[in-house]
Amino acid sequence: MMQKTMREEAQDSFLLQYEKQKIKQCAGALHNLASAFLIEEKKEEAEENRENLFFKRRLQESRNLVADHLKEMAKMMQKMAEEKIQVVRLGEKKEKQMAKALFSEGLILEDFYMLQKENGRKEAVIRVYQNNVVSKNKFYSAEEMAAFLSVLLSLRLVPSLKTPFFITDKPENFCFEEETGYMVLTGYAKSVKEGEKISGDNYTFFESGEKKFLGVLSDGMGSGEKANRDSEAVLEMAEKYLDEGFSPTLTAKMINDSILAGGEEKNMSTLDICSIDLHTAEAEFLKIGAVYGFLKRDSYVEKIPSMSLPLGIFYDLKMNQYKKQLLDGDYIFLFSDGILDNFPGEEGEEFLKETVAQIPYRRPSEMAGHIMKHAILASKGKIMDDMTVLVMGIWENKE
Repeated sequence: MMQKTMREEAQDSFLLQYEKQKIKQCAGALHNLASAFLIEEKKEEAEENRENLFFKRRLQESRNLVADHLKEMAKMMQKMAEEKIQVVRLGEKKEKQMAKALFSEGLILEDFYMLQKENGRKEAVIRVYQNNVVSKNKFYSAEEMAAFLSVLLSLRLVPSLKTPFFITDKPENFCFEEETGYMVLTGYAKSVKEGEKISGDNYTFFESGEKKFLGVLSDGMGSGEKANRDSEAVLEMAEKYLDEGFSPTLTAKMINDSILAGGEEKNMSTLDICSIDLHTAEAEFLKIGAVYGFLKRDSYVEKIPSMSLPLGIFYDLKMNQYKKQLLDGDYIFLFSDGILDNFPGEEGEEFLKETVAQIPYRRPSEMAGHIMKHAILASKGKIMDDMTVLVMGIWENKE
């Protein structure tokens, strides 16, 4: 029986290495394709007419953008292939015990294994289905399965974001991850510029499959419907790329390239990203054209600076990036520039910082509302620009 287990482990290891090699080959193919798209810059001949030069330059820019995207995809695939993952089998005896325990609940276990990543975190994959005779047509959820496995394995597990919700009478794979050590609560407040019906600011909060919590804010140039469309387009691309595991840096570059390749109608929106690792509580900030933010720890407030230009201006994108280790009870504040316009000058910045330091609330939604109230009071009731405040509070998951 032991020989059979060793054979299975060897097979698992071989298949894992085989798949990684295939990914590396795909990455190499993408890199070669990128090289084929690149066009070397040549000296422009004086006699060549202006129209031909314009089209040649646009063609060169478009091909170079495609080449950059392919290279970045190749890097991602290469990184994925080089990640060290170990397949862990529980052994026949342990799996039989698990199958028996699940069967008593009306669940049939077909296969089970665990993956241990390079960072030490574990993931469990189980192939299971419902036995309607034993369970009497009671369908268990993935949450309930996570509770079963947590007890059986002495490991706190939660369902992965993209795993099926219910266990049915058809065999399916369910994926579970180690529970994160931190949780994030959010709040926001928005005001629309006087005379406009819609805000040019857009934002989103979401948790990615990489167990990172993200707050993203984009401020479209100007105000009204055009600004709203521009910032919404930036936000949709950002959420799509970040949710798929792209880094904030790569996400910003791909959005900027898409805008530059989009034609004459310029979209010069800002991009403000805060990404919080729910396992380690490390926060990564990326600001492109966005105004500064704040990190609040009790009554201490630290400025998160920004000096870059917005998206859609230069091909060589300049970004402000920072990393901070957060602690239990910390708060992050992100603003659109309308908030700062209502607190003008250096004295206004200090007043805003003091306002954040002395907030009498702990709920992020109340904090955001408090900032918005003081911003409107500072301008004597006038809303001179769209204003948005995002607040994220982080706490240890102590359950």
